[in-house]
Amino acid sequence: MRIGKVKESILKRSVLRQLHNHSEKGSPAPGEDAGVLFMPEFMPEFTQGFSGKNGVAMAVNPVEGWTFAAKRAVYGAVNSMLAAGAAPKAISLSILMPEEAEEKQLKALIKEIDSLCMQENILVLSGHTAVSPYVSTLILSVTAMGSTTENRKDITANKGSITRNKESILVSKESIADSKGNTKQIAVGNADLDLVVAGTVGREGAAMLAAEYAKRLEERYAPSYVEAAKHLFDDGSMTAVEDILQEKEVVSVHDVREGGIFAALWEMAAAANVGLSIDLKNIPIKQHTIEVCEYFNLNPYMLRSGGTLLLACANGARIVEQLQKAGVAAAVIGQTTSGNDRLIRYDDEARFLEPPKMDEYYKVQVDISEICK
Repeated sequence: MRIGKVKESILKRSVLRQLHNHSEKGSPAPGEDAGVLFMPEFMPEFTQGFSGKNGVAMAVNPVEGWTFAAKRAVYGAVNSMLAAGAAPKAISLSILMPEEAEEKQLKALIKEIDSLCMQENILVLSGHTAVSPYVSTLILSVTAMGSTTENRKDITANKGSITRNKESILVSKESIADSKGNTKQIAVGNADLDLVVAGTVGREGAAMLAAEYAKRLEERYAPSYVEAAKHLFDDGSMTAVEDILQEKEVVSVHDVREGGIFAALWEMAAAANVGLSIDLKNIPIKQHTIEVCEYFNLNPYMLRSGGTLLLACANGARIVEQLQKAGVAAAVIGQTTSGNDRLIRYDDEARFLEPPKMDEYYKVQVDISEICK
């Protein structure tokens, strides 16, 4: 099998179809960032500040390698919860290290995780730490936990019902005011929704490459430019805009990570059984990301983009305005459409979006011994 996430066909055939014990919300499905288990008498302190039917959202986020491991772990955990419509509460860690790892590396990793968790107001609930002869670099597995109630937008439930109800994607209708103030009925998961990117694409992968290959990049770019590229991933959590993600116009949210924005677009469209029309020029991306990708001959739209979210909205312009006021780069990049055509447009040219491929980061021959230093 290829490096990275398994193909969607393999995921469906060899993983999802083998699972038969499901929650009342249904079975896991491609494109979902978390699962939700509802518990009538869940611990009140865990869902303090909420009322109604309490539930627990859970997601697993693997991190490989030492580069920005703490940020990738915590930001990934937080964003997977926000994408599922849940309030992030805690994480649980599993840390496997190679024999050559040093204690100071572990100590620095935990200190940064602790600092980030305090910043995001989440707990480190439990963990397992070991040195393993079966790994050649850090393998950090993060289980994220969050709380959801009937009063919060249940994005995961909407996506799941769309995925498992192929006969009719008109799952539920809501009255939404459009940009002109007119009220219209929209179908959750239906066509004619605006697609919004919150954050810039490719920043996680570009920052990692800038950190791992700084000396090579400095042969072409000024050291200050390379240093700035290393900080592309500094603001990788969307906790500050959690309230905006709960706006009525926001129908669905997806965490953009491995495979980049192209993979996220495919996963969201496949989950909702809709088509896409995307304007490539509207996708927010920083020049530092473009330059790093050009150096390594990579496609920045297929490069890991942790810290960025993809939103399907009834009124994308209003959501973009709110995100920008909160200091988050955002843009309407296209719309969902009826049918199954998923088109990427650039000026007068158009091509079909392909199923997710191996993340562009893996194309660079990473020297593991260098990363582990």
